[in-house]
Formats: sequence, structure tokens, C-alpha cells
Amino acid sequence: MEKEIKIKISDKLSIYGMLNGSPNKPLFIIIHGLLGNMDEEFYVSATNWFGKNGFSTFRLNLFGYQKDARQLMDCSISTHGSDLDLVIRHFRKLGFKKIFVAGHSFGGLVIIKSIEQDFDGAILWDPSYKISFKKGSDDFPSGKYLKNIEGYLMRWGINVVIGKKMVEETETLPWDSITENFRKPLKIIVAGKGELGEAKKYLNKLKSKKELKVVSGATHYFNDKKGMQEQVFEISEKWFKSFYK
Repeated sequence: MEKEIKIKISDKLSIYGMLNGSPNKPLFIIIHGLLGNMDEEFYVSATNWFGKNGFSTFRLNLFGYQKDARQLMDCSISTHGSDLDLVIRHFRKLGFKKIFVAGHSFGGLVIIKSIEQDFDGAILWDPSYKISFKKGSDDFPSGKYLKNIEGYLMRWGINVVIGKKMVEETETLPWDSITENFRKPLKIIVAGKGELGEAKKYLNKLKSKKELKVVSGATHYFNDKKGMQEQVFEISEKWFKSFYK
């Protein structure tokens, strides 16, 4: 049964998430997308599936409504990457021997920006690629800078403020060589009908063990037909299991 836990990441800040299982099983951690949260259907389904197939699971919120949770506009990708390192450190201290991570969409960048990389394997589910909050794109309108709060207002129906740190970091990321120093086994699963297929270029400079899988007919959440998400989970499980037999 899942239980909510709080992990201190500083004197004033905490990460909140849902843990199921114990250290006698490999731990599966899932990282949500840019404006997502751990309770989205895809992430709940993933943790439920892995929990039934021999893993302990942890899904977390990178930011939240709690008084001591981070606010998105105060974060950068590097902030999230550092928080992931602290979360993994917490579970290592609890005795988890094997830890695997999956990041969906923007969550893929969080995993890539981990400094410690103290996990045993990683999966990126349709990861984000070459995002610009300043310049935008046909499907991704540019933001308006609000000097008084040092953030960019994104007019996405529900208006969102992305902090200056996040915007500046994405503008300067070496997108096509960002995985050059990534040391752990990495698999990318791309949605065949999605907008982010170019993310497969992350594998070009990668020196560690790597694989690419394209799921035909899939869009970003792999929910286009019955059984498609389970297919993604099975592919991911096979990748993870190859590193703890």
C-alpha cells in the first residue's frame, strides 16, 4: 500500500511523494513533466504496474502546494536534478540496493541533469527536446517577461509563470551533447506520433549503454489504444531487469 512521505531537501524545503514497498526489492522512481504532478493517470498507472511486477515504487512532486514544497517559478532544471540526487541519497540510506528512474517529458531532462547519477539505469519516456520559453515554436508560444517577479508569463490557456532561472538554463543547454557525461545505462522510448521524436539525438553523444524504442502510433502519454501504456512499462521493465539479474 502506498503511503505519503516527506523528504527534507534543505532546512526549509521538502519533497513530497508516495512510496510503496521496502528495500528488499528494486526501487522504481518516476519523474513527472514540466507542469505535471505525481497523480496524473500515466504516472499512477506506471507505479501500480511496477508495484505488481516486483518493484518498490516512489512517485514524487517536484513542486507543490505545501508550505515547505518548492514553487515551480523558483526552480531550474538543475534544481530538480539536485533534488533527485537528494531523494536517491535518502533511499540509499534506507537500504535500497537497486534504484531505477523514469522521466516523462520534461522529467527526462531532470534525470539527465542529475550530477550524482546514483541510480542503476534510466528510461526517458518521450523526453522534451530543444525547448525555448523565450522564442517558442508553432506549438509552444513564447513567454512575456515580467520584470517585477523575474519570470516569463506563458499564455497556455491556464497562464503559467516560468522562472528566469529555468528560462535562462534552457536557452543555454547544449541539447545535442547534453548526455556526453551521462554515465548510466539509458533507454529512450519515443512516441511515434508525438512532437518530440528528435529527442533520440540525446543518444548520439552518449558513451554508456543505450537503446532507442519508437512506439508506433503513440502520442505523448502513450494512451492512444488499450494496452499501449502497458507495452511501454514492459519495455522499461525489461531494460531495468537486465541490470540486476
